[in-house]
Amino acid sequence: MKSVLDMLKIAAMPLGKTMYIYGGGWNERDDGAGRECLSYGLSERWSSFASTCNSGFNFREYDYKRDKEVIHLGLDCSGYVGWVLYNTLGNGDYVFKSCDVVKKLAEMGLGERVERNNVSLRQAGDIFSSACDCCKHVFICIGQCSDGSMLLIHSSPPGVRLAGTPSPLVKGMSRAEMLAEKYMKKFYPRWYAKYPVIGADISYLTHYEQLKNSFLNDREGIRNMECEDILQRIFF
Repeated sequence: MKSVLDMLKIAAMPLGKTMYIYGGGWNERDDGAGRECLSYGLSERWSSFASTCNSGFNFREYDYKRDKEVIHLGLDCSGYVGWVLYNTLGNGDYVFKSCDVVKKLAEMGLGERVERNNVSLRQAGDIFSSACDCCKHVFICIGQCSDGSMLLIHSSPPGVRLAGTPSPLVKGMSRAEMLAEKYMKKFYPRWYAKYPVIGADISYLTHYEQLKNSFLNDREGIRNMECEDILQRIFF
């Protein structure tokens, strides 16, 4: 059985090689997982397409409502989380509208749902989906830093990347932002040179409900580790 650390290692696989495509990972009917999110491993088309993109990449130029083929070029936020879960858990369709992800996964028995106003501790492997119409996003938590900022991994323009929120406690660059920058720059230098985007705004700490990851074991104990220690175990 896979662990929380296994899940985060899987989540890191598309980093630096998968663009954000609205509708990416969904099927042509737009009602659930497409073939990429019902398959193990990375799609070769993701990295092939990403290699052709430059710093001017604009996901709005790839509209699946005009051309269904673009859904095979990358992943949107829901497609990404659905792909991670399929590759972690095995058979199943885990692609839902972003605002429904935590609710649907909790109904499937994959964890405890925590309303956004009751979120206090953010731990490795927890999944967050927006509980409002202004965000419409879903992401995976890597951990919470000592300054209250959160380190996360998600598919958000321009693509799958590490990101850090601001600190609600101190001004300036947060610990999570520094870690996201450090690791994207070190392990994905070509990507970072084109897309030096590592921020996630403060709404990530206030607008999202939480699915506590109780569906995987934590034999490595990473849910109680510092964020950089978790990153060390993901990347080394």
